[in-house]
Amino acid sequence: MASVAKFRNSTVWKVWILFLAEFLGTGTLLFGGCMAALDGFDNITTNVSRGLTFGMIVMMVFITFSATSGAMINPVVSLAAFIYGTLSFPLMLVYTVAQFAGALCGYGLLKAITPAKYYHLALEQGEGHCVTVPHDSLSSGEALAIEILLTGVLVWTNCGVWDPRNSKDSDSVPIKFALLIAGLSIAGGPLTGASMNPARSLAPAVWNRSFDGLWIYFAGPYVGSLLMATIYRYMFWQAANTQSDANPRIACDGPRAKHLP
Repeated sequence: MASVAKFRNSTVWKVWILFLAEFLGTGTLLFGGCMAALDGFDNITTNVSRGLTFGMIVMMVFITFSATSGAMINPVVSLAAFIYGTLSFPLMLVYTVAQFAGALCGYGLLKAITPAKYYHLALEQGEGHCVTVPHDSLSSGEALAIEILLTGVLVWTNCGVWDPRNSKDSDSVPIKFALLIAGLSIAGGPLTGASMNPARSLAPAVWNRSFDGLWIYFAGPYVGSLLMATIYRYMFWQAANTQSDANPRIACDGPRAKHLP
């Protein structure tokens, strides 16, 4: 028993739990979100219904796993957390691997339990079920810009939530993020699919072997995250703390998540 307790307090166990939380959280996002985007079973989805459901799934995942890993469920949010100072570089890599693996498994599970005819029909009518592709009227540059901006809004919101000055307003964060994801998805869905998440776009692309424009859903979110997290971290966050003595420690070494080993 003592050896078990010692192992559960070890760094290896703590990192494994963080990996598992992000794996299951991202898997749930793809399983539940893409299930709600499935046209079939006498049901036709809409842009609004898909956006709202993705928002609700994010809220559920956040409530379940935020206390464990922060429920980032998005590689570009993990990058933003590293830039912001919440994640170390090794943990950012752990989170990223967990998120891509979780997305692939979550979508794969959905495909395994769903009649194949619906996936064949989606491929006949377009690029495949839950696959994100730019609208035909958009150039690659326009689609890239949209993904950069949508992801930037998402990352800025995360940075605001991580800001210690907002710690007293954390009770309604799951609802706020549900509405944020729903709003961004509804607004950007008809244009690019409003991915904002490379793992979310990669999994359906791999399982449907549909890779048209996939680079946009890697380049756009990563560029948006890098830009917006850097701007917040080195402009808004620092400037605010140099004008206030409310928490002088933050201005010196940055915020650190309490769950990190």
